[in-house]
Amino acid sequence: MENYQTRTALGLHQSIWIFALLLAGLSQILGCGSNQIPTHVIEGIVEFEDGTSPMFGDVEFYNAEHKLNARGKIGRDGSFTVGTYSKDDGAVAGNQKIAILQISGNYLTEKLGDQIQHDHGQLIDLAHGDYRTSGLEFLVSPGVNRIQLTVRKRPRQTSDGMPKH
Repeated sequence: MENYQTRTALGLHQSIWIFALLLAGLSQILGCGSNQIPTHVIEGIVEFEDGTSPMFGDVEFYNAEHKLNARGKIGRDGSFTVGTYSKDDGAVAGNQKIAILQISGNYLTEKLGDQIQHDHGQLIDLAHGDYRTSGLEFLVSPGVNRIQLTVRKRPRQTSDGMPKH
């Protein structure tokens, strides 16, 4: 009788430990206790005032309340998605200031321009590269958010899109 009770108690004790370990592992997988603020998908497009699109660049969203950025790359068709914690997970809910950054026209590009055989398209006005001067804002809501950002072209550029100096 004691042997049966001892084995039953040991079996119950082992079951409790196994259950506790499974529960701890499951909470790690599900992110229990995570301090990440939920994000919401952003699907967007950047267009110039004439309806054409820039062919490259980076879009950055900034939420002042949570002090978090979400970033994404502009595709050759002007489309973009952004991510805060991972590539395409979106941005946190709330008001977002937006900046669009492009880097082009450095010394090597200008010196090797005749050897570069690809089109960068038109460039975005430098004012859009700063949250304070871009004039771009968006209110992110729970769920999928779709946004169209209309920007100005950079005023001083050659016919092939290179900055004039």
